[in-house]
Amino acid sequence: MKDLYVLTADADAEAFMRSILTRHGALAIRPISFDIHRFPGRDSGMVKEGPEIARVLVSKTEYSKLLLLWDHHGSGWESRSADRAVTQIEERLAGVTWAGRSSAVVLVPELEEWLWECLPSIRSHLGLREAEFSALAEEAAVKLSKPLDRCKRDLPKELFEIVLYRKSRRRPLPEDFKKLGASADVTRLRTNDRFARLSAILQSWFPVARSTQPSLKPN
Repeated sequence: MKDLYVLTADADAEAFMRSILTRHGALAIRPISFDIHRFPGRDSGMVKEGPEIARVLVSKTEYSKLLLLWDHHGSGWESRSADRAVTQIEERLAGVTWAGRSSAVVLVPELEEWLWECLPSIRSHLGLREAEFSALAEEAAVKLSKPLDRCKRDLPKELFEIVLYRKSRRRPLPEDFKKLGASADVTRLRTNDRFARLSAILQSWFPVARSTQPSLKPN
């Protein structure tokens, strides 16, 4: 039996999670076996039928735990609080026989908000010095007509796309999120409430085994 099955709503989150889940030391969990798949219905489909689809896709004899992950923005549930959205999804997971073995994490508003907690990782990924990166980020915020801090919180995806395009003349790819998931500072990521929730879930499911070696006492 594998430890974990993750159902995400898009390819970027799938790529990020594939990297981050291998970093068991940084996450303070034991090494785990896992599979990750992208739900074709995207964010809106996840909230409409994700738990019910997971019941069909995921066998409880093959996986110990189940995690659903989606963006709040674009889900159609933006008028609900993120906490209420998670509660409703987890109630439905329990209703399809995954009670006690499943959980849900909603990204508010989108995955890119996590990345902006880790500015050194983004700078390194883009190959930019601090001053160059800061200038590009400020220019992007001007284009979005909001202060930079507001953009990081409210428009993190748009901000990241503009910065990446101005540096590399392309849109983000799943490979970008794979590399960022491998390099992001997990301590910085935990300053985000939603990532902190994910981290706590993983630690409760897959705690680091305590040493079974007897303690050595002086004679």
